[in-house]
Amino acid sequence: MAPRPGPGLSPPLLSLLLLGPLGALCPRAQDAVELAFLTEQPLRRLSPAFLSLTVDANLATDPRFLAFLGSPKLRTLARGLSPAYLRFGGTKTDFLIFDPKKEPTFEERSYWQSQVNQDICKSGPIPSEVQKKLELEWPFQEQLLLREQYQKKFKNSTYSRSSVDMLYTFANCSGLDLIFGLNALLRTADLQWNSSNAQLLLDYCSSKNYNISWELGNEPNSFRKKSGIFIDGLQLGEDFIELHKLLRKSTYKNAKLYGPDVGQPRGNTVKMLKRFLEAGGGVIDSVTWHHYYLNGRLATKEDFLNPDVLDTFISSVQKIFQVVEETRPSKKVWLGETSSAYGGGAPLLSNTFAAGFMWLDKLGLSARMGIEVVMRQVFFGAGNYHLVDENFEPLPDYWLSLLFKKLVGTRVFMASVKGRAGSKLRVYLHCTDINQRYKEGDLTLYAINLHNVTKHLQLPYYLFNKQVDKYLVKPSGLDGLLSKSVQLNGQTLRMVDDQTLPALTEKPLRPGSSLGLPAFSYGFFVIRNAKVAACI
Repeated sequence: MAPRPGPGLSPPLLSLLLLGPLGALCPRAQDAVELAFLTEQPLRRLSPAFLSLTVDANLATDPRFLAFLGSPKLRTLARGLSPAYLRFGGTKTDFLIFDPKKEPTFEERSYWQSQVNQDICKSGPIPSEVQKKLELEWPFQEQLLLREQYQKKFKNSTYSRSSVDMLYTFANCSGLDLIFGLNALLRTADLQWNSSNAQLLLDYCSSKNYNISWELGNEPNSFRKKSGIFIDGLQLGEDFIELHKLLRKSTYKNAKLYGPDVGQPRGNTVKMLKRFLEAGGGVIDSVTWHHYYLNGRLATKEDFLNPDVLDTFISSVQKIFQVVEETRPSKKVWLGETSSAYGGGAPLLSNTFAAGFMWLDKLGLSARMGIEVVMRQVFFGAGNYHLVDENFEPLPDYWLSLLFKKLVGTRVFMASVKGRAGSKLRVYLHCTDINQRYKEGDLTLYAINLHNVTKHLQLPYYLFNKQVDKYLVKPSGLDGLLSKSVQLNGQTLRMVDDQTLPALTEKPLRPGSSLGLPAFSYGFFVIRNAKVAACI
């Protein structure tokens, strides 16, 4: 450990002296916050695909709209978040039926015809007349999907080989690993899972040499509400064993299988998860569950900024880990689908800067508590919680996710706030992700300030004289916390063009400076040359 900075001076006092003449830049005592780090050894190690994505299966309700996935701009944005998993799942998973004889839609045919004699991953855009037509019709499709969701009346629909090709090509060309959710509501008379449709899809994907992982069903705890069918955890476990046997007999014998994608760990859902893990937990590679803080139709801006709401996630994680420890203690736990609010998100909230507090805090808590992968609902598609909007424009949580990917590494440490800043100031610490700018041994601190005043964070004394790069994220424009664009260190983030993401430019701080975090903002601080042995 480095010696204390300066003879006879405490770090807080020295920091005040370094901040400028006559105390002009000195933080007020009540707004200065000391941080404590434990960096001797990592608390957790995460998957490099820790921050992952979903495309909701409802996009395939009318397969024409899968042609959106041919957008080069959308692929550029997805590639920025690689490495990651792309989960194709959601409620409609259990109402989609693969029909290998179904003809592709006009929109899909138009897209594939435009790609003839081209490298499929360097292909041009969707034909403009096709894209314009789909964009005009998409708002009506969104309303239809939301109505279905609110009324809980779902109809079966079919998808073709072309639909599978479109989805796989998008994932593959974006550097994402596809996880495909199979329909679990196809049942025999005695409620056994009917695997015949899954077999057709496996055969097709195998013939194309597609590298895919698999799930079976979505939120089986709510099957009765959605379809009038009740499946208990024991039956679900047997269904997964059946799917595992199918995979073993195919070219997918080494493919990963994830499940059971249950909802929040309450009441009967906990019982279902426990019975499932006892019966079929041996055949899955990771345990998956879903979490949302709020009902999208009732959520308020105050909810999005309330640390008590953020803290409800902790008890949910603890319940899941308790069940896993009791039944399959060696299994990894993944958050298989998650966002701010269910029901498609909260209008005018889930797609704004305000949603970033929930998203960044969930990433921090998940990493600290041992969740290996977090899948964000949804990268692109219906609702209000998407990362990229219907015009292929990145929203605030996209930029936040991009910063996380570029700066935050897989080794997690404990960081805490000393004193009375309380739960409104939340801090998380990792090794830095190694890239051209940063090297082994550097640290990344990310922090959320829900106070209505600036807080000045002070590093532990042994890091006191290190240079820090600041990446401060604030809303851009006049809408404040409800803005749909963000600025990084004062510069609004925008794509340079359809193929190019902007540079994420740091603001170097003077060694010894406190780390200023304005009211209702969040940011990342890379501590350079920290020489933390556990990061080397």
